[in-house]
Amino acid sequence: MSIKFREEPRGELELKLGGTQVLRRKNRPVLQKDEPKMAFSAEPVRNLGGRGCWFEIRVDVFAGGEMCVMGLGFTATDPETLINTAEGEAPPLPGCAGDIPRTFVAGYGRSLYWNGERIEIEPVFAKLKPAQAFTVGALANLDGGLELFINRRLVYTFSPEANVKAPIEVDAPLWAVVDCSGGLKKASLIPDSVLPTPEEAALGEEDEKVPDTAAEAEAGEPIAEAGDAA
Repeated sequence: MSIKFREEPRGELELKLGGTQVLRRKNRPVLQKDEPKMAFSAEPVRNLGGRGCWFEIRVDVFAGGEMCVMGLGFTATDPETLINTAEGEAPPLPGCAGDIPRTFVAGYGRSLYWNGERIEIEPVFAKLKPAQAFTVGALANLDGGLELFINRRLVYTFSPEANVKAPIEVDAPLWAVVDCSGGLKKASLIPDSVLPTPEEAALGEEDEKVPDTAAEAEAGEPIAEAGDAA
């Protein structure tokens, strides 16, 4: 089953290409940290039996000068419960996906959000190269931890056991969350992406696989230069 984003709820984003691509809208005259910019997968992420839950996106356009690029991870809160219905009004989406209950996201500037608790971490995106597309994937592993991969290379692991936190319930439904709260401007889901092999995950920076940028050239929209405003 190919993954795509759901129409609602979502933050101040546009969906393109059949719901597989998110575009950040132009900033509005509101306090940016309070404006939601997250998107959720339409269905729970497929569990790769014996390996955990995995999804991957290609970041096509981003502002390289931003301290915060994005947040990425999973939520066990059904996004359907965040939509207003005839039975009642749902609370507004928060400015940060990490403030949604039972959500586990990492990235941002130096932050991991673990079920509502912010934990300071080393910057995940500090070594991105200006004006170069990249892929980033998230894995909820069988230990209930969270792993992030950039260009198929493992760059960050959070172990709930080592940090005395409750693990992600990997056997329960988990929805993908992409929070475009930083420099991310355009990103596309990679349908049917497979988990990196151990060899890929262990690659050094000099050997990592950089995604093909032909799609951006065809779309007529270049990757953002370092220092672009979000």
